[in-house]
Amino acid sequence: MIKIANQLWIEAGEVIDNEVIYTIGLTPDLQDEAGEISYASIADLGEIIEDETILNLEASKAAIEIPAPFNAVIIERNEAAETSTNLLDSESKTDNWIVKVKSVDSTVFDQLENFKA
Repeated sequence: MIKIANQLWIEAGEVIDNEVIYTIGLTPDLQDEAGEISYASIADLGEIIEDETILNLEASKAAIEIPAPFNAVIIERNEAAETSTNLLDSESKTDNWIVKVKSVDSTVFDQLENFKA
């Protein structure tokens, strides 16, 4: 199931040690708003609180700070996207993801809007 919040798509994925792992990436709307991305700074591993900055972008149309859609623990970052920012311009979720997180309140996730690609 894929949801949307703060112009990010959020996909519930595999379960590891009884915890759902969620992948978060850029929606086409955010990509269109930003334009060609030239710089990206992704939040560090560890706890992130709702509304803290999860991603800073500098792009041809705008500089954008994206807030975290919920409280979570970042367990993986797409470090390749920070050095090869063209990955974030991709339509592919295997390229334009930014973080993988756990410790998400499933009730909060379930209440998010469904993503329609």
